[in-house]
Amino acid sequence: MEIKTSKLSTKGQITIPKEFRDKLHLRAGDELIIYFKDGEIIIKPKPTHLGMLRGLLREDINLEKAEEFIQSERKKWRV
Repeated sequence: MEIKTSKLSTKGQITIPKEFRDKLHLRAGDELIIYFKDGEIIIKPKPTHLGMLRGLLREDINLEKAEEFIQSERKKWRV
């Protein structure tokens, strides 16, 4: 496990260390999923293809919130 530190800005923003961004292939403008579980903040890259969903259900998921998320994403897809 690698551990890095980052400071919270006055606007509530954090910087993800470059080493972590590189390992996850994150670039400016990429979307992230942020959730709160057991007193911790979890940050994950937003899945961009089905292969990224592998292992997602290993975590405890609030099905109601998952359904809300899916519905909000589907609304974005509608033309």
